[in-house]
Amino acid sequence: MNISIIGGDLRIVRLAEMYSLEEDKNINVFIYGLEKYFKENAKKSTNNNESEKIKICSTLNEATAISEIIISGMPFSKDNIFVNTPFSDEKIEIKELAKLLEGKTFIAGGISEILRENDKIKIIDLLENEALTILNAIPTVEGAIKIAIEEREETIHESTVLVCGYGRIGKILCDRFRDLGANVYCAARKDTDLAWIREKRCIPLRYDELYKYAKEFDIVINTVPTKILNKEELDSFRKDITIIDLASKPGGVDEEYAKEIGVKVIIALGIPGKEQPKTAARYMKDAISKCI
Repeated sequence: MNISIIGGDLRIVRLAEMYSLEEDKNINVFIYGLEKYFKENAKKSTNNNESEKIKICSTLNEATAISEIIISGMPFSKDNIFVNTPFSDEKIEIKELAKLLEGKTFIAGGISEILRENDKIKIIDLLENEALTILNAIPTVEGAIKIAIEEREETIHESTVLVCGYGRIGKILCDRFRDLGANVYCAARKDTDLAWIREKRCIPLRYDELYKYAKEFDIVINTVPTKILNKEELDSFRKDITIIDLASKPGGVDEEYAKEIGVKVIIALGIPGKEQPKTAARYMKDAISKCI
């Protein structure tokens, strides 16, 4: 069985390695847009079986022609023009890729409309897999906590933490910080979410109340992809606060104003691919197996 992998971050690298080590399934992995990683690490590898089964393709045409299943990253693209390829200098145009995927199964996260419009391509979007997105929240939360620990000179225990948003990631953040002994506030819009936050022994807040409690917060973690931390909120925070924004663009923090007043904001996107790529790859692999 042949699988081609086009672009992606470190979790896609780990996914390629996992497929290459499945001896009983005899899977051959063909890659394009990941060559910088594999060429740099080929000499370090002690696993000959892995290196033999991962083949670097010289062209996009070669990589797509050899397999019926094509996998790419999460996110598939950051600009809807080119495939996300942090381990390659190649610029892979989505329009060019679309022409080569007809009759194939294409699996990625956040797949562009350019591909969806072509009914000759079977699309499996991993970001639409609810189970996978829940599991992906776990490495995101652990990575955020790691950042908070590294950025501060004080323990999480007895710190006061504000979590903005009570979605998948927000729920787990509240649980983990509370378990570490933090005083946890959580901001949300829905009355039902505010009730659940209270039930979880955290302190519920509405967004228009944040400025009233701002001086108490040591750490703020945002999960909402809408600007909710603006001038009023940022002016109210202490200057030594740690703000971590996990939300996809445009994010939830007015970065320019924060910089202007000397409040540090850490933009932490794609944590699973940076901090826990092996776990994230395993989750992806399980989800892909169920889909195909």
